[in-house]
Amino acid sequence: MKIKIDIFSGFLGAGKTFLIKKLIKDGAYEGKVAIIENEFGEVSIDALILKESNIKIKEINSGCICCEVIGDFKEAVLEVIENYNPTRVIVEPSGVAKLTDIVRIFKDVKLRDKTQIDNIITVIDPEKFDLYITNFKDFYEDQIINTKKILLSRTQSINKEKLDDIILKIRKINRKAIIISDDWRRIKGVDILTNQEFQSININESRILNPRLRTIEDNKAKDVFESFAIYPNRRISKSELVSKFNFISSSKEFGDVLRAKGVVKLTDGNFGQFDFVKDEFEIRKINSSKSSVISFIGVNLNKKDLQNLFD
Repeated sequence: MKIKIDIFSGFLGAGKTFLIKKLIKDGAYEGKVAIIENEFGEVSIDALILKESNIKIKEINSGCICCEVIGDFKEAVLEVIENYNPTRVIVEPSGVAKLTDIVRIFKDVKLRDKTQIDNIITVIDPEKFDLYITNFKDFYEDQIINTKKILLSRTQSINKEKLDDIILKIRKINRKAIIISDDWRRIKGVDILTNQEFQSININESRILNPRLRTIEDNKAKDVFESFAIYPNRRISKSELVSKFNFISSSKEFGDVLRAKGVVKLTDGNFGQFDFVKDEFEIRKINSSKSSVISFIGVNLNKKDLQNLFD
């Protein structure tokens, strides 16, 4: 029997990791589950989050699985199958990965006889849709075109008119994918994996243009984005982190920081895991960490000034 593969795609900071953690916590998966988790850059923050779910994880941190480490990714899948004998493998690629490249890997002769893609879910933050489709269209659109299901995150913070407008734009790119627009925090994990729409979306189909053939540029993540990590050796307060990332948001001197995440030792002695995505900052307590690290992803990053900011 072939091992089922679930792929969770989504641009930087869309919410893939926390969706996977929710599905695991809700018991949406039966049998033995393994996760192959990859980040663009030298460190893996998401793995720390997922390890709290007591799931086997294969980390690949030397680059994006859709470009630099395609060979390593294939071998990682085979290694997971051989060592853990899972009934299902969850793949969480980097936020700048292209679904076309990931799906192509599973068509390789070494994998197609052992695996079968079951779910392909792309997570989209509707508040960031216009920004990312404008500036990173080839990566962003590829993740939408090639998915079977689209889950909109953080819909509780956007009004219905704006949400309907974003759904219409998504439908122009992919008319067949199931779209889940309800607040997924209130949906049972098993229901997210079933083939149904939760919220009736009354979109005038006549407003959707006939789909056109699209040429997706063959850009590679390593040629567009860059990653940079720092390792603070002092304790940092929550208020200081918020202040510094507000400064990063409002300043041009650090380059275009699209995403930052990390684990830092707080002044109260606990470790906090934080996420920063273009003007948004969240922090939560985490237990599975022993050291501090902050990872940045963006364009034209000023690494020296970022380092100095946290020294």
